[in-house]
Amino acid sequence: MNIIQDIFKEFDNRREELEISLEEMRQEIAVYKDKLLLYGAGSAGIAFLYFLRRIGLEPRFFLDADRSKEGKECEGVKIITPDRVVEIAGEDALVIVCINTDGKRYCKSFDEALRIGGHHAVYDKLREAGCKNIIDYTFFRRCHEFFQKEKYNAPSCSDVGLMIKHKNEIADVYEWLSDEQSKDVFEKILRFRLLDDTLEIPTMTQEQQYFEYGFYERRTDDIFVDCGAFNGISFKTFLSENNNQFEKYYGLEPDCVNWNKFMKYKEQLPEEIQKKMYCIRKAAWENNEGIRFYSLHGPGSFAADIGKENVETISIDAMLNGQRASYIKMNIEGSEKQALKGAEETVRKYKPRLAVAGYHRTEDFWKIPLMMKTYREDYKIYLRSYMNHISFVYYGV
Repeated sequence: MNIIQDIFKEFDNRREELEISLEEMRQEIAVYKDKLLLYGAGSAGIAFLYFLRRIGLEPRFFLDADRSKEGKECEGVKIITPDRVVEIAGEDALVIVCINTDGKRYCKSFDEALRIGGHHAVYDKLREAGCKNIIDYTFFRRCHEFFQKEKYNAPSCSDVGLMIKHKNEIADVYEWLSDEQSKDVFEKILRFRLLDDTLEIPTMTQEQQYFEYGFYERRTDDIFVDCGAFNGISFKTFLSENNNQFEKYYGLEPDCVNWNKFMKYKEQLPEEIQKKMYCIRKAAWENNEGIRFYSLHGPGSFAADIGKENVETISIDAMLNGQRASYIKMNIEGSEKQALKGAEETVRKYKPRLAVAGYHRTEDFWKIPLMMKTYREDYKIYLRSYMNHISFVYYGV
């Protein structure tokens, strides 16, 4: 029996003390029935909203510090600014902070969680506005039933039942990891999700994210495929790390606001670099059929059936049309598995270095490395965390 199986066995033995029932959770927040507010009209807030709706609870408002959102609606829920909470909902409203956080939220009771607090800047702002009852949405991860069958991205709260169902694959991935630090990170993420969310995950500086050159050598002929180009930030790091030396760059970004920022960044680059850039306003996907897309016009835009627009998609295999890629990076808000599927031919033929986010959906934790190994059995798999348990990347080398 390996260490992963031991963790699952410990979870089985301690499950009664670790888990609260759905009914317990409902009772804790049902007293705020008409005064339930969600802070953060972003991807985590949207995911939590749909978890609530599934059990028959509806928040009265979204709160968001971005004043450009005031008066608008997010999924049918009106958005107000925090300074209006007491005026509209009263000081005794319950505000659930829906921001993905690496903070520690392990509390044994609802009262304790309300007392301890969370995001300092957000909590301070809400308390200054007169709010008395504030809690992080991560407190509710103790209710495993609530987070079953996740539909949208809530990386701070895992589907524990799904992990139990796939514990053998999780154990296999642990054995494949190529160094002790990867194994340590993997083990602690699993313990964090199942046993103890006060654990510190060994964390690297975010400046190194996607470009861990300790695993492989720099090269001047890189063909870099950047899935989730955002505003050009990853390409900027790539250029800095490689002294502007590369053969070709493909940048894919479907969000229109992010795309415009990306184009402004491109226009500022030297002409000799721009000539080697191929920028594509499409989402990386498994096919070219298009998807529904939820644009947040910043970080976090994601593919979803509740998306307000259709965006074009392209598979990496179709985009390259048999040509080489040497480096593929993916951080695309839960679409990594589909994009990897669309790159299967390229990965099998050219074995590019891979840097793929593994945290947006619960099953990404084991499915991303499983897909890497399925496509190229000779890949070495590494894992590094960049924000405790909620931002980690698998590297295939």
